[in-house]
Amino acid sequence: MTKVKEIVGRLRESFPEEIASKGDPVGLQIGSMEAEVTKVMTTLDVRPQVVKEAVEKGVNFIVSHHPVMFRPARNLDYSDPQNAMYANIIKNGITIYSIHTNSDKAQNGSSDWEAEELGLQDIAPFALDDDGIAIGRKGKLPQTMSAYDFAYYVKDKMNIKMARLITADNQKPITTVGFICGDGGKYWRRALEDNLDAFITGDVYYHVGHDIISSGLTVVDPGHYTEKLFKYKVYDLLKDWNEEKNWRVGVELSEVSTNPFQDLF
Repeated sequence: MTKVKEIVGRLRESFPEEIASKGDPVGLQIGSMEAEVTKVMTTLDVRPQVVKEAVEKGVNFIVSHHPVMFRPARNLDYSDPQNAMYANIIKNGITIYSIHTNSDKAQNGSSDWEAEELGLQDIAPFALDDDGIAIGRKGKLPQTMSAYDFAYYVKDKMNIKMARLITADNQKPITTVGFICGDGGKYWRRALEDNLDAFITGDVYYHVGHDIISSGLTVVDPGHYTEKLFKYKVYDLLKDWNEEKNWRVGVELSEVSTNPFQDLF
């Protein structure tokens, strides 16, 4: 039988925990490295409906992008839905391992996957973190387009229903682009420092949007759920490694949408 530590060992080769941003609680979240794995499932988030799906599929190892425990639990009162989910995870012998900013920073990780999805050319590191490792990427579009058309380009490439455009000029020419997966709004000034035409990231705040417009930068906010790309890419990796290393475990892809927002038109 294959143990959690064998699969984690291979994941760590591709997504080293030590490159995660300071304070990011990556790695083993719940469970044991010594647990035997029958089925592993990839997901963006660990939410109650994902745990229910895992139990129904006989999954006992979940690999997630977002850590299930961003903050320590103050108590284990099961009337709290989060605590009840922890109890359900433990009750069913499920181990949780999370790969967050170490996936964003890794070579051939989330940032490179997104650069590929966006069709960028001349890709380079963008926005060095405190450890000197880039948390994002920058590059050139296949062709120059207006800010307005660029927003639709992002929407189409990321296969999403809507995106928010922040710009002082819808006709501004866009050629060079930087991006950070998920919530990277605090890095928008890095795009100005690098003389980029536009920046892509999720969860841009209202007042920050005003500052961005005043600066002359164009930003497209496709939302946070675009990071779901992680679960598909890691699913493919685990399937390949499962065959290569003869782990003989089932590999599942979570089919649950953990997007908390509904797009209404």
